[in-house]
Amino acid sequence: MELIATCAFGLEKLVHDEIKKLGLWVTKTEDGRITFNGDELALIRANLWLRCADRIQIKMGEFVAQTFDELFDRINSLEWEKYIGKDDAFPVDATSVKSILHSEPAIQSIVKKSIVKRLMQKHSTEILPENSGAIYQIIVKANKSQFVVGIDSSGDSLHKRGYRTKANLAPIKETLAAALVKLSDWTPERTLVDPFCGSGTILIEAALMAANKAPGLTRPFAFHQWKWIDRKNIADAYLEANQAVKLKQELKIFGFDIDPSAIKNAQENAAHAGFKNLEFECADFNNLDFGKFENCTFIANPPYGERLEDKARVEEMYREFGKKFRNNKNCSLFLITSNENFPKLFGRPADKNRKLFNGKIRCYLFSWFGEK
Repeated sequence: MELIATCAFGLEKLVHDEIKKLGLWVTKTEDGRITFNGDELALIRANLWLRCADRIQIKMGEFVAQTFDELFDRINSLEWEKYIGKDDAFPVDATSVKSILHSEPAIQSIVKKSIVKRLMQKHSTEILPENSGAIYQIIVKANKSQFVVGIDSSGDSLHKRGYRTKANLAPIKETLAAALVKLSDWTPERTLVDPFCGSGTILIEAALMAANKAPGLTRPFAFHQWKWIDRKNIADAYLEANQAVKLKQELKIFGFDIDPSAIKNAQENAAHAGFKNLEFECADFNNLDFGKFENCTFIANPPYGERLEDKARVEEMYREFGKKFRNNKNCSLFLITSNENFPKLFGRPADKNRKLFNGKIRCYLFSWFGEK
């Protein structure tokens, strides 16, 4: 079986490494998409364990199509009956970028008709009621004349871990938060501080990693409803994930935020994730004594100031952050922002700069490494 892990631009290498850590063979890495080989157990484990991926798909085909007739024939040649029963639902979602076949609704209609024709023939039926409760979401990606077609096995996006029942406005996705932790120098033995913690996502993702807890352990997936998936494989994958958990009682993880409701949300989210030993405190950033932090890692997602009326206030906060950070001893900082001039406002050139996307916003992960 050929599988696809999709992800946000800039996270491909992290997802590639996560897949290899599962013992799976990566065959291709492209923008926003990593293709790998595996059986149905690999599909289950990838959904459970990948921290930075968005979805896991079964790759049905990749081909060139320049007309709707070609698209119909190519889709009709794929073995949909291997997975989709005569009672199963199979909605179609399509995106088209720079393609001659630019109409996404038209692509969806053609693909649906083609699959219907194939399934009616292979299942020897004239009716496809789509009422079994199992959903096989068909995903079609067209880039110029190249089409990639898959079946989504995840259901909700993998960033929806299930622990974040409450969030602030514009919260960072769990997948990006996990990526920030992975791209930092933090280890569970080191103190971790988020001075703008919001609903606590970055810190909770760090705690999940420290505990070796699979991020998808407590949420449902689309594949749970698929009849052809061996229930023993599901049970084995979950048993493995549960046995791998090693909770650490001495985590030194601290989050601060000026909004008391954000701190309450962070505490509740952490508890839902299984961590009551994370320290959250309501505090104004301007009143924080940064001098008390030594030999620790800061990971921060401060306000971006996207609105014009907020820009001056946010830039002043960036300058103040730089002044405060100079009081730290041997601390590192990993900060994501959409402001490419942040190092200038911060008052110190970054040791490293990496482009990432927070949703549709192009951002920069600036890194400053403390002395070891």
